[in-house]
Parts: sequence; C-alpha cells; structure tokens
Amino acid sequence: MLETRALAAAVVLALVPGAAAGEGEGPAVPEPLAQAIRRARDEVFPKLVFIRPVFDLSREGQKIETSATGSGVIISAGGLVVTNFHVAGTAKRLVCTLADRRRVTAELVGADAATDLALLRLRLDELGLADIPFARFGSENNLEAGDFVMALGSPLGLTRSLSLGVVSCRDRFLPPMVVSGHVPTGLFNTWIQTDAAINPGNSGGPLVDLCGRIVGINARGYRGAENLGFAIPASVVAEVVESLLAHGRVLRSRIGLAIQPLKEMSGRLAGDAGGVLVSSVDAGSPAAEADIEAGDVLLSYDGQPVSALFEEDVPPVARLMAAVPAGKSIEVVVRRGDEVRACHVTTIEWQPPAEQDQELGEWGLTLRGLTDRERRERRLDERGGLLVTGVRAGGRAFLASPKLVAGDVLLEAGGAPAATADDVRESLVRAAESGAAAALLKVKRGHAELLIALPLLRNPPSAEVEP
Repeated sequence: MLETRALAAAVVLALVPGAAAGEGEGPAVPEPLAQAIRRARDEVFPKLVFIRPVFDLSREGQKIETSATGSGVIISAGGLVVTNFHVAGTAKRLVCTLADRRRVTAELVGADAATDLALLRLRLDELGLADIPFARFGSENNLEAGDFVMALGSPLGLTRSLSLGVVSCRDRFLPPMVVSGHVPTGLFNTWIQTDAAINPGNSGGPLVDLCGRIVGINARGYRGAENLGFAIPASVVAEVVESLLAHGRVLRSRIGLAIQPLKEMSGRLAGDAGGVLVSSVDAGSPAAEADIEAGDVLLSYDGQPVSALFEEDVPPVARLMAAVPAGKSIEVVVRRGDEVRACHVTTIEWQPPAEQDQELGEWGLTLRGLTDRERRERRLDERGGLLVTGVRAGGRAFLASPKLVAGDVLLEAGGAPAATADDVRESLVRAAESGAAAALLKVKRGHAELLIALPLLRNPPSAEVEP
C-alpha cells in the first residue's frame, strides 16, 4: 500500500512543474494546459450571449405567452449570433444579454429546424455600436477522440459558465429528435460527442477547442445520463449560416424516398456492400413515378456514388441528396436483386414542416400544417389538410357535433379545402355571413372521414387576419 501511494505521488510530481516534496499542492493541471484553457476562455467568453426568447405556447385551443433561456455566440462584427432552433426559431421576441451584462434585443434572420440552428442579429444601434467583437470558427475535422474541448453558455440560466471535457466521438449518430412538439431535427448531420457538461440552457452555446475556435454548437444532452453531451459540427453550422444569410432559409430538395443503412442486410444483397438501402417511397412522388421501390439499393445520386453501411453514414448521404437544387433532372442508379438500372428523376423542393400553431381565437381552436411523417402515418396526400392541435373549452369549436378533438385532420371547412388557417377562417366567416346556423367541417380521424357541424356566430367575426 505504501509503495502504491509513493508511486502515485511520484507520477503527480513528474506531471506538475514546480511541485516538489514538502512544497504542498501544485497546480491542478500542468501549467501549459492551464494556460491554453485560460487563453481559449478569454478568447470566447466576451462573445457569449445569454438569450431569453419569448414565444407563444399553444394549450387547449389558445395561445399563451411564455419564455425560456438559452445561449448563443457572436460570429460577426455586425452582431450575427448563432444559436439553436429550439432556443429561438419560433420566438416572437428575443432579449439578449452580452457578457458585459449589457442588454439588447435581437431579430431572427432565419432558422433551420432540420439542423436545429437559428441565426439572430443583435440590434447594435441600441448600444450605440457599429460593430462588436466576434468568435471564429475552427473545423471539427481536426478533432480526435481525447482532445480537450470546452462547452460555454448558460446552463440552467447560470450565465458565463464553462465546462471542460474531451471529445468522446467525432461523428456520433443520433436518431432525429422532435422539437417544438412535432418538428424533427438532426436529419442531416452526425454529432460531436463530448463529456464536457451540456445542460438545459447550454443549448446554442459554442463548443470550443483550446485554440479558442468554435468547433460545434451545443444542442443536446441525455436526461438522467452523465458525461453525454452533443454538439452540431462547425462545418454544418457554417453551411446553414451561409444559406440563411443568402435566402432566409436553407434550400433543399427531395425525390420522395427515405434511406437507411445496409448493415447486416448487405451480405444478403446482390453485388458488393456499397450503396444505401431505400426504406420507403412516398406515393405519387418523383421516386415512385420512376419506379423506385422500398428494398432497392441506391448506388449513385446525381452522379455521386453513395454508400451507408452503418447509421453514422446516413446523415452525410441525406445531406448530399438534399443539396441538389430543386427542379433539376438527375440520374439515379439503383440495384434491385441482380439488376442495376439508371432512371432520370426531377427533384422537388424539400418543404420544412409548419413550425407554429395558428390560433383561430374567435372559433376557439388552433391549427398547423402536418409534417411529412404525420402525412405518411395518416396516409394523406400532399394536398392541404391541417392538424387540429387544440380546442378551447367553451369556444365555438368545443360545441361542434360530433366533438372536434385534438389530433383530427381538418380537410375542408364550409365546403372549401383547408390549406391554411386563413383559408379556414375566411370560409367560416363566409358561412356565418350567409346566415347558416352551422358550417360543415370534413375531418379525418384515424381511418375514417367525418362531417362535423360547427355552430356559427350570429355576428360573424372579421375575416381580417389578427395581428
């Protein structure tokens, strides 16, 4: 036992400069490492932003105002701030506090739910500034497992916090996560896994290397787990920021198929292990019209060979496919059994899901568009239809017969297609102005279609959109 303690003490003394027997405790870490941590901290700390978003939350057919906390980092002299979609993407007001405790509002430049990223612009004029110090990006490609990184931000609202850890894995696959109740995110990237603590409130803050460069944006943790944090790689962040600045959104395309890794199936498929498995094809999509089927192996897309043997290989392939411009005629090569064939497909625009509920306050319900996944689950085509997300007790929709319930899909209102919430409002107003006692709603519930009578007001509400 004494020998073990002596050996441990000798190792510590060898690692810590200036520590010698009888001199008490030395530095907690070797001095060069401590200096690197301090330099990186001082480089990025002044560029941190504490974000308090204010947004509307739908509950039981009406919207209520609420707020949350999150983090961000300044990435341009003009005051651009990158953060997470789930922090700021649906906010109606954004109040930011800088590292020097000055408070300033921000506007949303653009948001991308698919990668869980959002871009803000600080209103520097409120501070009397023309420019502001900003942090710079590095590359996750230079990282290796075991490299030190720091997660900066405001965990649980504790501003200007720093946690230190190492990279656990540079390209971890995680299944898509749902944010804002229904929006899938994490569709086009793998993740940097770190054991630096990432807690609620850290979201949107930077993951920084010891050169003080942003290598990722903190986004996820595992509730109930320890030493598991995940960041969006810097290369993905840079691509999304560029597109949001240019277009206000990220332009993507699709042909209507889903993919999955080959894994153990590769040995049972003809040919070599290359390619990626087509797991499903949307009815009526360009892929379906080209006779691509679930079970086919996709070999190349627009002239680019594709391969995904394991889960972590899928997001880069999905990203490559989505990057093709919408409306482009491309060649797709697939293998079915022993046959390899090429087909020409025209890509269509990839539409992000409707992100926010729309309130029809005068009728007592909230509606939103459906995601592609929700349409597939309900076997709906791509022509309109709105999801009923809530019905307010005592409102007109609450008095409908049979009952209108959350989860119903509204197909028609007053004989007109329900494409948008404004369409529904205008249809109901027209029906009320005609003197009808009720408006008929066509609703899909499960596999059944129902006709529901919605009582109308004697004095119809205005058809104008509420502010």
